[in-house]
Order: sequence, then C-alpha cells, then structure tokens
Amino acid sequence: MGSTDIQVMRLPDGSRVMIRAIRGEDAPMLQAFVSRLSARSRYFRFFVALAELSAAELKRLVDVDRRRGMAVVALSERSEGPAIIAEARCVLEEDSSSAEFAIAVADEFQRRGLGTQLTKKLISYASGKGVRRLFGLIKADNQAMLGLARRLGFQIGVNASDGSTVIASILPPRVTTLG
Repeated sequence: MGSTDIQVMRLPDGSRVMIRAIRGEDAPMLQAFVSRLSARSRYFRFFVALAELSAAELKRLVDVDRRRGMAVVALSERSEGPAIIAEARCVLEEDSSSAEFAIAVADEFQRRGLGTQLTKKLISYASGKGVRRLFGLIKADNQAMLGLARRLGFQIGVNASDGSTVIASILPPRVTTLG
C-alpha cells in the first residue's frame, strides 16, 4: 500500500473504515488513539503500562522507512472528525527473510473483523516482499489475539527469552511471477 493509496473497507457488521499508510502528520491522531485504548489494550500492544507514547516513540511509529516495512492505519469518521481506530505494522528484519508484525485495534472496534483484515494485509505485504517468516510477539494471556492468529494459520510457539509472551509465526505464501 503506497503512501497515497486509500482503501475503504466494509466490516462484517456493515460499518465502513478507511485504510491507508500512516503519515508523519498522523502523530496527534496516533497519540489520541493510544490514549483512547483501554489500559489492557495498551499493555497488550506495547507490553508496558503507559498512558501515552513518548515523543521519540511517536516519531518512530509515524516515520516509517517504506523500504524496510509498512504501517497502516484504519480511520473512522467521528462527529469531531476522522480518528484512528486501528494501527498495524510490519518491519523487515535485516536480511529481509523475516518480518515482525504488531497490531492494535480500538476497544470498541475489536471483534468486528478489523484485526483480521489488517493482519491479512500484513501477510500479503510480507508475501510480496519475499518474507519467509512473519512473526509477532503476543502476551500469553491475550486470548483474542491468539485466537485471531490461530484462525489465520499462525503457529504459536514458546518464547524462550520471555515467558510472558509467545511467538506467532506464519510462512506467507510465495508470490510467483510469470516470465
């Protein structure tokens, strides 16, 4: 998904959201999104108790090196204007054979199919980049995310370096070109 591509997605409940690449000017909206997440959702996404992102973390999240990864946001129209309701990203490892993903969905939009659709976008992106393993760290008690990962074909394994998390991995389908 390029920086100017916009996709309108209809969720199974009929609501519509706009998906696009994150932009530098999204920093205030991303900070507001993180602040609106419940403490539990923030903990599941960032693995620490935080109320908001530091200036450095916020800059890192909105200034994506598009050669090394992808980050998208889902926007919903609210009475006060558009708001980020989900954020998903995929970062290529140095050798580009693996990529790590992360995702957060606003509490009121969870269990409505948005996380599934965004994760499928990340899998497709990784496949197109020739990634052989897409993985994410998930808190071991995050049952909703573990269920989503299993439904999409991720294998769940032990994280030997941190007993509070597990590693969800998938081998994206290979993209072949005719020629």
